[in-house]
Amino acid sequence: MARARRLPTRTKIVATVGPSVHGLTKLRSLVRAGVDVLRVNFSHGTHADHAAAIRDGRRAAKLEERPLALLADLQGPKIRVGDLEGDEPILLKRGERFVIVADESVVGHAGRVGCSYADLARDVHDGDRILLDDGSLELEVRATEGKEVVTRVRYGGLLWPHKGINLPGTAVTAPSLGKKDLADLAFAVEAGVDYVALSFVRNADEVERLRRRIAKLGSDALVIAKIERAEAVERIESIVEAADGIMVARGDMGVELGAESVPGIQKRLIRVCIAKAKPVITATQMLETMRASPRPTRAEASDVANAIYDGTSALMLSAETATGKYPVLAVRTMDRIARRTESEIFARGSRHPSQRVGDTARRQESDVLPIADVAVAAAAKAARDGEARIVCVFTETGRTARLLARERLGARLIAFTPTPRTYQRLALHWGIVPLLTRKARTIAQMYEDADELLVDTEHAQAGDRAVFLAGTVQVAGATNTVTIREL
Repeated sequence: MARARRLPTRTKIVATVGPSVHGLTKLRSLVRAGVDVLRVNFSHGTHADHAAAIRDGRRAAKLEERPLALLADLQGPKIRVGDLEGDEPILLKRGERFVIVADESVVGHAGRVGCSYADLARDVHDGDRILLDDGSLELEVRATEGKEVVTRVRYGGLLWPHKGINLPGTAVTAPSLGKKDLADLAFAVEAGVDYVALSFVRNADEVERLRRRIAKLGSDALVIAKIERAEAVERIESIVEAADGIMVARGDMGVELGAESVPGIQKRLIRVCIAKAKPVITATQMLETMRASPRPTRAEASDVANAIYDGTSALMLSAETATGKYPVLAVRTMDRIARRTESEIFARGSRHPSQRVGDTARRQESDVLPIADVAVAAAAKAARDGEARIVCVFTETGRTARLLARERLGARLIAFTPTPRTYQRLALHWGIVPLLTRKARTIAQMYEDADELLVDTEHAQAGDRAVFLAGTVQVAGATNTVTIREL
């Protein structure tokens, strides 16, 4: 018998794997605490590390009888400082001359470092800014000499090995997928990940190229576009259209565009994704304090809650779970904030603040909507009118469930699917509780199985009323009926 989720949150939780959660026991604790998606960060670790995380993640989900999506996050064209002498930091002082060599084999020392991007000197120009370590240090380009970029330190401090380099306002020509990314991608799809995240996306063509590459590798993994650059924000409509979802990657976004721009951009990106029925992950420093503290700051709690009010599909923990001291507690804290916020949103039958986005999108899409869209709208209206507290959908591909998630309903949303791949993928989508069923031969059998599973998993009781979205049993993607039934 499938196990019911304990007080499930509608907003999903993504946790990054790393040394702090290594092994089956710890990953099982994360899943039990409320994790819906495991992020495997290919910027760190080895393929052996990632293989163990993927294997143990799948086992943990099976043992806990929970759906769990696996997200492979490719490093992309992230530019980093090279090695430093003695693996020690160097001090940059305001006004001093500082040279970056576009050669990662250069071992840095006072006044000079190497970097991982061979075309740095070609891309930058006099007067350009170069930011180091997430903007903690700032340089101004004075000249380029061969592979050397000569700069003046504007804001100094300690620079550690392998810290990131950002070039705000500079058109970086590095390809979106380097040699390392291609090797990581081949490994990830062979391991059976559900989603692949593409870093530093600039346009929809890069998303499509990744999708074609995944298909050539024999996989149908879905693509998440990470929005970090100004070019991506400007082209967000076409990028969301091309991708299967996005990540609001607020770290590099804040460095590239300024921290003051992030809140407004976050809200806009979430609105676009809801309108297009695509999942959106809000990421970076959501509970950063919990890397070392058992409690978040009040500002962090408010940040998490505000993202939920915006309508984000998922909230992501990065270093909090990967390398932090309190990984499971961080997940429990995020789960607790989400449940409290959602209970306040839906108190006394209130509508989610983002629901009007889905309503507007439906009106603007077409005068004649596809049948599935009409069916979802009818089911949503029935739920809002109080005719049922559960909305159920039978789906093989997950498309109708995605449309249902766009409605941001207060009712419980259950997606029955006979497809394990869809069962796992739907773990990312707002409000959707995926339940794995057998492939029904008839409509009657489909409803009978659903009724039994709803009661067994304690998502409903005998006598409850539920709205059901269904279609022709033998045809995927053919949702065309709405039924209100008593269990």
